[in-house]
Amino acid sequence: MRTHLARSELDANNQENTMKRVLMLAACVAALAATPAFASTEGAYLSGNGGVSFTPDLTLKSNTLGNLTEHTDTGYTFGGTAGYDYGNGWRVQLDSQYTRQKVSSLSGAATNGHVSSTSLILGAQKDLTEGTTVTPYVGAGIGLQNVGGQVNGYEGRAWKPAYQAEAGLRGDLSQNVSLYTEYRFSQSASASMDNGADLAHQHFSDHGLLAGLTYHIGQ
Repeated sequence: MRTHLARSELDANNQENTMKRVLMLAACVAALAATPAFASTEGAYLSGNGGVSFTPDLTLKSNTLGNLTEHTDTGYTFGGTAGYDYGNGWRVQLDSQYTRQKVSSLSGAATNGHVSSTSLILGAQKDLTEGTTVTPYVGAGIGLQNVGGQVNGYEGRAWKPAYQAEAGLRGDLSQNVSLYTEYRFSQSASASMDNGADLAHQHFSDHGLLAGLTYHIGQ
């Protein structure tokens, strides 16, 4: 009975978190729709963002206990970007992003802990339209993520190869400042964690809904 009630509470929390994500995305899209359109020009830019982070069920692979399933609560994410816009719809950029989620259960048993990541990704983005008030875009990149955390006595983290993909909408607030909202997925290789007696490997992937501002230098 307690397990059933706990699972019902988790499902209710997931539904509430999903609604919050949808409302956040809808608010960002509405704000973008009200912005004017400015011609894209070549030059450098800086961006900052924040948002919500949510992972699928993750796996902690123990050498002695086998695969343990981690259920995480909705977390948070923030980061920044330095890049260069070529003025033709293409951009290259260097991203750094931090995410953190609380681990609420391990293979169905309640637990305390967290997983987190810090990424450094070199990527490219491409606008899908030109001269529109709201500009959709897609992007991808590769790099490194420092992943790990503390879960049920296991602890550790390491830099691992990673990749990310994103899709978003951008609207110009002025010639120099633009607002964007973005869905971003990232995944890295597993990092080692141990509890002093056993070694485990922490799998990590993440979904994020972000909103941010970009400042176009010199435009």
